[in-house]
Amino acid sequence: MFLFAKTPIGDLVVGLVFGKFSKLLPVKRLIETDRVIAFWHPKPFWEKHILIVPKKTIKNMVSINKKDMEYIDEMFEVAGRLVKKLGWENGGYTLLSNGGSRQEVNQLHFHLTSGNEIGDLGKG
Repeated sequence: MFLFAKTPIGDLVVGLVFGKFSKLLPVKRLIETDRVIAFWHPKPFWEKHILIVPKKTIKNMVSINKKDMEYIDEMFEVAGRLVKKLGWENGGYTLLSNGGSRQEVNQLHFHLTSGNEIGDLGKG
């Protein structure tokens, strides 16, 4: 599945799913806005592992342009809201984004994690 996601057709499908059909995703949503969806990672690498994804095709951090910034800003806003909502402020959390060969899907996304690592977060 991840190999398909790295193809040009896979890029199109991933972008469409998050951009136009996010309501159909079978995930445990935490927050969904017009620009961002945040949900529990279906295959977590941490005890508490959330994905935050823009509803616009943004392939990676180096492809961000000024028109994308409203989505990026909202991703950070959602991350902050989740940290507060889940009470992770004092216990610690990590916000990260993979890129290059460490990014399995050509769609920018954040991993918001807390607790102990339960797998190899080298990819995602």
